[in-house]
Amino acid sequence: MLLLSMSVDKLCAQTMEWEDFLERLTADEETSAEQWDELAELHAHPFNLNTATREQLEQLPFLSPVQISHILTYLHTYGPLTDFSELQLVAGVDYETRAMLSLFVVCRPVKEKGAVPFPWREVLRHGRQEAVARVDIPFYYRKGYYTYPPEVLQRYPNRRYLGSRFYHSLRYRLASGERLTAGFTLENDAGEPFFAAGNKGYDYVSAYVLLHDVGPLHTVALGDYRLRFGQGLVVNTRFASGKQTVMDGAGSRGEGITRHASTSEQDYLRGLAVDWQKGGWGLAAFYSFRRQDATLKHGFITALKTDGLHRTRSEMEKKHDVHNQLTGIHLSYDAVRWHIGLTGVYTVFDKVLKPQFYYQQHDPRGRQFAAVGADYRLDLHRWSFAGETAVSGNGAVAALHTLAYRPLTALHLLLLHRHYAKDYEGIFARSFGEGSRVRNEDGLYAGLEWLPGRDLKLTAYTDWFRFPAPRYRVSFPRSKGTEAFVQLVGKCGKKSDWLLRYRYKQRERDVLADRKESAEGPVTVRRHTGKGQWRWQATSACLLKTTLDYVQNGASDKGNEQGYQLTQAIDLKPAAGGWECEAGGGYFHTDGYDTRIYAYERGLLYTYSFPAYEGEGVHGYLWGRYDINSLLTVIVKYVYTGYFDRDRIGSGTQEIEGRNKHDLYIQLKVTF
Repeated sequence: MLLLSMSVDKLCAQTMEWEDFLERLTADEETSAEQWDELAELHAHPFNLNTATREQLEQLPFLSPVQISHILTYLHTYGPLTDFSELQLVAGVDYETRAMLSLFVVCRPVKEKGAVPFPWREVLRHGRQEAVARVDIPFYYRKGYYTYPPEVLQRYPNRRYLGSRFYHSLRYRLASGERLTAGFTLENDAGEPFFAAGNKGYDYVSAYVLLHDVGPLHTVALGDYRLRFGQGLVVNTRFASGKQTVMDGAGSRGEGITRHASTSEQDYLRGLAVDWQKGGWGLAAFYSFRRQDATLKHGFITALKTDGLHRTRSEMEKKHDVHNQLTGIHLSYDAVRWHIGLTGVYTVFDKVLKPQFYYQQHDPRGRQFAAVGADYRLDLHRWSFAGETAVSGNGAVAALHTLAYRPLTALHLLLLHRHYAKDYEGIFARSFGEGSRVRNEDGLYAGLEWLPGRDLKLTAYTDWFRFPAPRYRVSFPRSKGTEAFVQLVGKCGKKSDWLLRYRYKQRERDVLADRKESAEGPVTVRRHTGKGQWRWQATSACLLKTTLDYVQNGASDKGNEQGYQLTQAIDLKPAAGGWECEAGGGYFHTDGYDTRIYAYERGLLYTYSFPAYEGEGVHGYLWGRYDINSLLTVIVKYVYTGYFDRDRIGSGTQEIEGRNKHDLYIQLKVTF
């Protein structure tokens, strides 16, 4: 009976597809492009669970510290898994966790370890190489592409785009077992010059080499890399958990050194990082030198430019205007049930930071910044406590602590508290919060995840937050807000499942400039979003998906606005033939930009496709993948958007004449 149960569970665990995982794990308006990019890399190149380290497992945001400990303890006690279905014998690893885990790991035999020298001569012979080329073709012109009248261009020359309207990129990756990964990324955004206007080829160029187990060193990163230690309060150039995903991975730090292989032009370091580990002790040291985009005024840095776009003369003038150096260390000790670490970072700019807006009065100022923090974790049978406390060079404190409790295997409770001083100087800090940076925020988060049955899962949380100092569009201190979220996921038999999601958010802000002053003071904005989805596996090769989204947004100084969207998608994936296609489309109707609706769409490899729609219109897409042979794969996506309520799309340099928009995306993957 046990063997039969394991076989059935194995079949069920494999029913979760990559696209399902992305939609279920992330909530609308909360998704992170960096997080999706890292997870896409892990999914495309799964690691061996039988040789997995805590560091590797911590990269998966749905695994809790207790689950990671139970998996590692099981592997240490009983040896390598011979079959993936054995995971059901691991305490606390439920059905859905096993299904998600199957997307990122494989179970392979463990090779004998020893003092094996690095096989430099065998890298190209036995290594796996992959090249992915992409081009985006818009069948329209935006105003920035030489379409402004001559008199406008003469008066505003910086409105003209210096490059073509085509986006194109190239990514290359070489992997030799689990010991060497190397690659490079080349990218030109639409409108950026190519071999022109000062660009000697691609506008963005990135390269990396990542080595494991080289002599006494556990990890060596050369070129572009990312870091995360502790809860990210001192340094974190990777993604930060969202309010839904933190329920699973609270306290699971995903710390360490990893490569930067994406097209993101921010939140990465460039230089050298090394990590030494022995007997539970770990010591990481890193150095980075980067040129960054910035807005300068009288020789001072008024703002760091982070969008990575260099399309016009004014954007090109801000390119690489600032030099930044960063150095630091991380010392840690890991035991089976507990962890402690100490991180220190020092960074210096070649020019002085001097923000100018009222809401930036407590932002970092000067050239040199430092921060040090202690992180810790304690895992008991059903309890898990994790946190970090950090102090910046000016004496400001940032702290985050989580307490997780599993009274039952099917019930997970979480309490999270954070305090980020308004003047905390964490230049490269990134962690959980309502704001985008570790600064000017206090909050208390309480959540639960409950599996009342095999076919039902409930996720819910409430978050209370407060901002001690003014913020963007909030000119008064001590503004506050609340957020609540409920999601139900269930199954209807073996061929269909459903999802219901509701979120409420309340925040305070200033009265907008185009309205009269409010006699009641600050404006309270309330936003309700709802989502319902039903999926039906009509045949083994055909999946149907219907989704309804609803948004209501209202402020205390005006009435409510609302919007909705109904979409339908069909996915065809025959068992044989080497091809797959998906078609989808929908109708949207919103009262304005504040009620815009985000809708996930299947995209190309390593891409983030989560567009927002506002106004009234229809949209549709056609996606297809064909494996020409074992070496070549072609992916094509066509997208159409048509509006009923306007004759122009967008504004400024992004404005498009007409009410229809057509885009074609082509990607070629070569593996050898």
